[in-house]
Amino acid sequence: MDDKFVKYSKLYVLIFLAFLAVPVAFGMVVGSLYGFSKLISSRPVDMFFELLVVAVPAAIFCTAYFIFFKRTKKHPSQTVRGISYLFFIIGIGACLYFLVLDIISFFTLRGHTITDYKCFHQFFLAGNIGGLFLIAILQALSTEKETDWMEKAGRKYPPNNNI
Repeated sequence: MDDKFVKYSKLYVLIFLAFLAVPVAFGMVVGSLYGFSKLISSRPVDMFFELLVVAVPAAIFCTAYFIFFKRTKKHPSQTVRGISYLFFIIGIGACLYFLVLDIISFFTLRGHTITDYKCFHQFFLAGNIGGLFLIAILQALSTEKETDWMEKAGRKYPPNNNI
């Protein structure tokens, strides 16, 4: 049987190597991506990547609106459902409108910073996040409270008072 010094020394070395493996693996991934980008670097690939970056905020918010739109069908309150649908339709329309404006400005102005595009403006990002947050709160407050596991267990197994 190994003594405690050897056993804990092995453990410390393994922990150190595990922590060392994280930055080494990260460096290898970044290096391979850099090499891959140099391999396929060309003007069409660069334009595709730039268009992808320009479309990311609108795509993320449209996806979130679509997911919330589908989940709202089961909401018990019709008033909240109507408000939610109205907000989601306005949000999807705004995302598509700003996405089209940004794609047009991408091909005409050729901005080199993301602040040149409307989907990256603070009012667009904060408005969408705040709106989704408010609708989520509105929907959460208008649904009935879920029973927790203790209440479910209490109903399933009533207390025995025959002690």
